[in-house]
Amino acid sequence: EMYLNLSWTPKTAQPFVGLQDEVAYDQFVIPVNTLKRHKWVASAVKADGYKVYNDRATLMFSSETGALVSYVADGQELLETPLEVSLYRPVTDNDNRDRNAARLWKKAGLDRLTQKLIDFKTAKKEVMVDFELVNPQQQKVAMARMSYTLATDGQLKVITVVKPDTAVVKSLARIGLVFEAPDELGQVGYLGRGDVETYADRMECGRIGIYHTSADRMFHYYVTPQSTGNRTEVRWMTLNDRQGKGWRIYSDVPFQFSVVPYPDQNIDEAKHVNELQRNGNITVHLDAEQAGVGTATCGPGVRPEYRVKVAGRTFEFVFEPIQK
Repeated sequence: EMYLNLSWTPKTAQPFVGLQDEVAYDQFVIPVNTLKRHKWVASAVKADGYKVYNDRATLMFSSETGALVSYVADGQELLETPLEVSLYRPVTDNDNRDRNAARLWKKAGLDRLTQKLIDFKTAKKEVMVDFELVNPQQQKVAMARMSYTLATDGQLKVITVVKPDTAVVKSLARIGLVFEAPDELGQVGYLGRGDVETYADRMECGRIGIYHTSADRMFHYYVTPQSTGNRTEVRWMTLNDRQGKGWRIYSDVPFQFSVVPYPDQNIDEAKHVNELQRNGNITVHLDAEQAGVGTATCGPGVRPEYRVKVAGRTFEFVFEPIQK
C-alpha cells in the first residue's frame, strides 16, 4: 500500500491560529501490489503428548483445556498466560449506560469464561483444538476451533473459528484473542491508525502510519479505569524488548489491538486508578472485530453498524519471531 496524506493550513494568520496550524486533513490508501503475500512455508512438526516442536520453536498445550500455554522461539517465551479467545472488554463508562453492552455481556458471563476441551488432534503439520467456551452457570457460550501451524523459521499461524450460541449470547464486546506477555516486551510498534486510541466509531482521529509507543503510553488513566488503548485498521504490530528482540504479529486483513500494563480483570474491577495493580506482565488483545464505544453517558449508545454481530467468525493471526 501507499498512503496519500493531505493537510490544510491557513493562508493568513488569525488570532489563536498560526500559519503552521493544521485545520483539516485527509488520507487516501492506494493499493500498490495486491498480489504480494508474506512468504509462508509450513513445517513438519514432532509431537510428544501436548508438546509440539520443530527446529526453531516449541509449543506447549494444556492437557485440561487445550489452550496454548507456551510458545518459545529462538529461546524466547511469548506467553505468560494461555492464548485464549476473548469476547469481552473491561467495561467503559459508555458500556455501563448502553442497553446493548455491559449488561448483556455480563448476563451471558462473557467476563468469566472457561475453556472446555472437546478434541485435541496433532497432524504432520498442524495442531487442531476443538473446545467450548463455558460461563460460570456452565452454559455453553460458544463453540470454537483453533488450528496451529508452525513454519520452518519458527513463525506460528493461528486460525480461529468462533460460533457464539445465540440462545445465550445477545451482544459481544469483541471477537479476538488475548494473552499476557512478559513486561520486557512492552515496546510496541505498529502500522495502523494512531498515535491515539481509536475505535470502530471513532477512527478518523487517527491517521494510518508507522508508530512506536509502549504499553505504558497506550494506557490512558481515565478517572474510572476502563478499556483503553485500542488501535484500528492495523496491518502489523510488534512486541519488542529494548534490544529489539521479540515478535511481529500480522493478519491477512486489517485488525485491532491493544497492549496495556494491567490485567483485564484488575481494570474491570478497579473503581479508582490507585486500585490498579501491575503483575509484571502486559495484556495483549488481538481483535478481528471490536464494538465501538458510542456516547451512552450523554447520548445514544453504539450505532448498529458499529456493534459486533453475534454470528460465526473465522480469523487468523501470525506470530513471527524477531531477532535484532
